[in-house]
Amino acid sequence: MCSIGPSIAYHRFGQTTIAKVNNSDELRHVLVDPWLESETIIIKPNWVTTEPAGYIEADTLRMLFEALDSNIVVTESLHIGRSMNLLKEGMRFTVGEKEVNWRWLMKGDGWNWLVENSDWGWFKRGGHWEQIRKEDKAFLDNYGFTDLFKDFDVSYINVTEEVWSGRIADPTEVKNLVESRFKPVQTDKLYSMVPKKLYDLRGSTFISLARLKQYASFTLKNMFGMIPDPLRPWWHGPRNSRIASSIVDINKVYHSLFNVFGICEALYNTAVPHPQGKFEGTYMGRYDIVEGFGVVASGRNLVSLDSIMLHLTEPWIGIVEKINRKPIELAEEEGLGIRDREALKESKVKVGNWLSPSHYR
Repeated sequence: MCSIGPSIAYHRFGQTTIAKVNNSDELRHVLVDPWLESETIIIKPNWVTTEPAGYIEADTLRMLFEALDSNIVVTESLHIGRSMNLLKEGMRFTVGEKEVNWRWLMKGDGWNWLVENSDWGWFKRGGHWEQIRKEDKAFLDNYGFTDLFKDFDVSYINVTEEVWSGRIADPTEVKNLVESRFKPVQTDKLYSMVPKKLYDLRGSTFISLARLKQYASFTLKNMFGMIPDPLRPWWHGPRNSRIASSIVDINKVYHSLFNVFGICEALYNTAVPHPQGKFEGTYMGRYDIVEGFGVVASGRNLVSLDSIMLHLTEPWIGIVEKINRKPIELAEEEGLGIRDREALKESKVKVGNWLSPSHYR
């Protein structure tokens, strides 16, 4: 184990650092990289849900803001999963002769309906767009983000709002930049989904800020949220047949425009699967919250970072092969980074019980 100063314990595996930190000053000492000296840093938090310990909270963002000296932009898409604060089940609408609501879309028949119906025109025209705007404002207000952004003079760019309003970068320019570095994406409309406001900041550092929780969803997967659809079943594909390529393709787009830096955090707590857990998750069942982790993993190579985190948490975390392991493997094949096999072995020995929930109980 290494230390930075008298009290910050960390391990470094190539470009990936895993550290134990207690505050923003310690986090600042860990996040040492020329990319993090960028004049502007864009941060994409993991904001899929409002389930306890399931999203990047205001306290975590505050710690990160305090650890950085750059101008901060936060970006995220609208998402139905975090947008039922005002209307408990979301807006109602009719499919065929059946009356349903937003909650219906998130699983089962509703999810499958969205797999087959990728056009969100009905949502834009039927009052849903206006409602989800209100819901997003309520999310930002009620969970402390609006005040936090004011405190740090942070700009917020909502990807869905920008793309659906037609304020996008030139798709041909985006396509040329991506294909000068990577193979073409499998779905060309991704080239039309980059907000102009973000494109104008190209060359800056872009942090994919992921949340360690009860199911494997690390920094590559977090970038999936830059696709503007408020739910993404079509991008998952039938039986998750399309999700690996979708994750890799959106990463190709943003890696072509920015210096993408990964952070996966459990700075305060994390969610842990438990069959009799206190909390009920939408997709992965019951879970408990374990306090006191104080762990952050970071680095430039998202492929290496995610493979190490998956390796270290695999004994207890919920894993779906097509959603978790396959995107990492495909990302390596497509040139987004390299998995360090020696680092995987070394990490298990050196990190020890830092990421073991039983250690904190």
